[in-house]
Amino acid sequence: MLVRELKLSGFKSYEAARFQFDGRTVAFTGRNGSGKTNLLDALHHLSLGRSAFHKQDALNIRHESTFYRLDARLSGADHEHRLELVYSPEEKKKLTWDGSVVERISDHVGRLPLVLILPEEPYQMNESAEWRRSFIDNTLSQAFPAYLFHLGRYKKLLNQRNATLKYFAERQRVDFSLLDTLDEEMAIETKPLLDFRIRFVPELNKALVRQYQFLSLNAEEAAMEYESELLETNIASLFQRNRKADLESQRTLSGLHRDDYKYLLDGRPLKKLGSQGQQKTFLLALKLAQYQFLQEQKNQSPWLLLDDIFDKLDDLRISRLLERIAEPTMGQVFLTDAREERTRLLMNDSGIPFQLLPITPKV
Repeated sequence: MLVRELKLSGFKSYEAARFQFDGRTVAFTGRNGSGKTNLLDALHHLSLGRSAFHKQDALNIRHESTFYRLDARLSGADHEHRLELVYSPEEKKKLTWDGSVVERISDHVGRLPLVLILPEEPYQMNESAEWRRSFIDNTLSQAFPAYLFHLGRYKKLLNQRNATLKYFAERQRVDFSLLDTLDEEMAIETKPLLDFRIRFVPELNKALVRQYQFLSLNAEEAAMEYESELLETNIASLFQRNRKADLESQRTLSGLHRDDYKYLLDGRPLKKLGSQGQQKTFLLALKLAQYQFLQEQKNQSPWLLLDDIFDKLDDLRISRLLERIAEPTMGQVFLTDAREERTRLLMNDSGIPFQLLPITPKV
């Protein structure tokens, strides 16, 4: 699915703007702060129904605006589509597809799969277990509606359990039957989520191996390993074993939300032994593996969003990335760069047809 037109109203730095896209690769150029990344976030909104940067929708409203609206015209193999997303603090976020309201945003996730690469992610990949968990959840949620459904229920129950533990501490009295009920409900949601991870993380790892070999010219072998206490014991036993600690800390210390993913190069921890270049290559390979996985599972090419990617990669990795972008199976690519001439030179040398859109901040 290709984006042909994008309109923004009251969104971040844009009071009102309209962009038309001619081809498969679009480059936004302009100095820092001009609004390039905001355009990528608008596309992220249209794909996943939310910002890549803010959990609170109100933070995406332009100063002095009371709402924001994103409106896109899309073209598929046989049909054109219209997608609109509107948010105001007074009303529920509304998303419409071809004029029909999508009742739940989650029902839209996966319709327009997307992969986003940000400049700060090599650091986050190594330092944040939350980032690693979110990466897997994002991938599987876009690929499988059932995963997103059970993940949403699990998170709701987790918040309820944590609030209950805090309530028990405040009242200095524990209702063990209520805790048993919550544990049973969380166990029900845990099983399908665990099954998805056990089945598909190895598939994602296979894609990672291939992408890293391509980017690094077979310099090392990359791998990702799934780490979970639930691979050794069931959730009911885990909750019972940690119940005292949960009550003391007033939060749930074990479960799927505590899982992690180990990143390796030649069997050694990437975080400890990988150079900066190797870590950037690993991140890029991981995101291209996500792209390949979604492409295979959804039978369609995702959008690929690249934010200031040329600033973070050396010539070899840029060259290999552009080879991937040039492949005929690649979907629509949107990239940003503060240096217009660099973009022109790289894209022309690669032979990739592209549209260059200079972005000038409104004063």
